[in-house]
Amino acid sequence: MLKLLVTHENNLYDLSQMIASVEWSGEYRQCTRILEVDLVSTPDDANLPKVTCELGDAVTFSLDGKELFQGYIFSRQKGTGDSAISIRCYDRGYYLNRNKASFKFTNETPDAIAKKICAEFEVPMGQLVQPGVTVSRIFSGCSLYEMIQTAYTLAAAKTKKQYFIRFSGGKLNVLEKSADGNKLVIEGGANLLQASCSESIENMINKISIRDENDKETGQVSNDSYIRLYGLMQNYLSQNKDENAKEKAEKLLAENGVSQKVTLDCLGDVTSLTGDAVIVKEPYTGLSGLFYIESDIHTWKDGVYKNQLVVNFQSMMDEVEAGSKPENKK
Repeated sequence: MLKLLVTHENNLYDLSQMIASVEWSGEYRQCTRILEVDLVSTPDDANLPKVTCELGDAVTFSLDGKELFQGYIFSRQKGTGDSAISIRCYDRGYYLNRNKASFKFTNETPDAIAKKICAEFEVPMGQLVQPGVTVSRIFSGCSLYEMIQTAYTLAAAKTKKQYFIRFSGGKLNVLEKSADGNKLVIEGGANLLQASCSESIENMINKISIRDENDKETGQVSNDSYIRLYGLMQNYLSQNKDENAKEKAEKLLAENGVSQKVTLDCLGDVTSLTGDAVIVKEPYTGLSGLFYIESDIHTWKDGVYKNQLVVNFQSMMDEVEAGSKPENKK
């Protein structure tokens, strides 16, 4: 059973019976999950209760007693010719992007950096993964998301792991991407309704020229087989001090080869969220094995609950490198 609660001027309103449709979504390059709801409402029917949902009102959305979303109404649409009011809500991740500040961190762990930033802006904190490494960075006029994600991006370069931000129960969580644990199996003839797979080389990079601060080439990294097949597509990498430019170039090549976009339409499952892993078994398209969810859309309409997932066999992290590295004082 779907449940939608709206808090307006300290009064709680249950709008569950007025839900026409719901869309709940997320994407790996965002720390914000979005809730869009169409509510049955018309000015001509006195039998329908008045819908109370104003901009800024707090919203909680649940399924069968399990809370899925906490956030606020940021936009609303209604008209005399419509039979519904549409609201668009964001969770607290929205504020990480909209608030900017300046900080300087020297030899601090990413989790300590996240705690300081969250304490300053009174962001409730949940689980923060501890990479066990320290980073240094000067941030000037950067968003809270940029600062936290940069700290974990710098840590990822050392730990070779990947991290992402997700709000749950109104609290900020920084989690590690992992293939471990229980994974949903999406299988043709069972919970998989439709699958499609597309391939592209439009954003390919198959050669990288590494340059020093004087713009002198110091090395090259290339995928010769891709160059023979698809032609030269070269990029330029400026080497920074204390940076393994070759390793960074090889990573760029690996991430910008033949791209695949796999879209799965499935029966709904609330455990299928961006950042998590699923097992796919679909013989016709040849999709088989472990995939990582890059984006998810959950929809409830006409009594039917479905998911649409975009998945990748590679685990992708939103790598952010804002701010600057503190200079070493001699």
